[in-house]
Amino acid sequence: MSRRLSVAFVAFVAMAACGRGKTEGGAGASADASAGADASAGASAGAGADASAGADAGGDDESVYLDGLPKAAKSIGHTSVVFKIELTTGKKAAFKPASRRGPIRYKGEIAARRLGVALGLPNVPRAFFRTFEAAKLAGAKDADEMIVHDGAVRGALMPWIDGLSFLALEQAPLSAEWKQWLRRSESIPDDRQELARQISTLVAFDFVTANWDRWSGGNVGIDKATGTLLYIDNDGAFFEVPPSEGLQRNKKLLDGVDKFSRSFVVRLKALDDDALDHALGEETPGVPLLSAKALAGVHARRKQLLELIDAKSGDAGADATLAFP
Repeated sequence: MSRRLSVAFVAFVAMAACGRGKTEGGAGASADASAGADASAGASAGAGADASAGADAGGDDESVYLDGLPKAAKSIGHTSVVFKIELTTGKKAAFKPASRRGPIRYKGEIAARRLGVALGLPNVPRAFFRTFEAAKLAGAKDADEMIVHDGAVRGALMPWIDGLSFLALEQAPLSAEWKQWLRRSESIPDDRQELARQISTLVAFDFVTANWDRWSGGNVGIDKATGTLLYIDNDGAFFEVPPSEGLQRNKKLLDGVDKFSRSFVVRLKALDDDALDHALGEETPGVPLLSAKALAGVHARRKQLLELIDAKSGDAGADATLAFP
């Protein structure tokens, strides 16, 4: 596929996935300026895809998250700074600000969302750029960790998922079960086929994004009504220099997977370097969401993943390797 066609393919996916672009509802002069910049960035492919589609497609209109201001905030983070906030629109959300613990970790949530949309994955929850007056969050624990510029703090806002359940993929007995399902010589119970497919894609997705924190516990949700896995907590992804231990763990998990989703692989192959950069888009007009170094890492890991899948297909055959739809 040519680069021009690849970029067009991603643009088509983003357009199909997103609704209208909206500005942020940040308060204060600095917050308002950031809001306008984000609205412009949202016009580009990638940023516009943040608005809707995915795990919670058909849910609340994005305006209730982009227009509301915090009226209550509570710290819920452990390794990173995270607040559960109630907005003036009546909605609840998780807000991950720029903080001293991770000045740009919030970008991982946005980048993961955009990549998920480009790959047609319904598993990555919505994430929006928001800029708030720091004073609106000042009463919450860990607020002193926020990085504040001109009285405002920037970060990623994720709609709160009421009744979220977690799937302990990293713990026995489920850990051993899914690893066995995804081996070439093993069968998968009929009632576990869809779960196995989504876990396979999760392992591949995290390899590309270099999310080193997925397997620390409590980072995979599940919508019990639909059986959809939710790839939550992506702020450990897209580092310029990911922790080597995390990369090694992700590679070991990937090496143990012999069965992949055919549609996922087709979309990943279409997402060449230019199309990938286009999908991840900008943070503000003229400023890419990810640095050149971070993007180069994503490019390299995508290529490595596809080479590994091709090698497995050569050994076992394409039908056995691309075993899921």
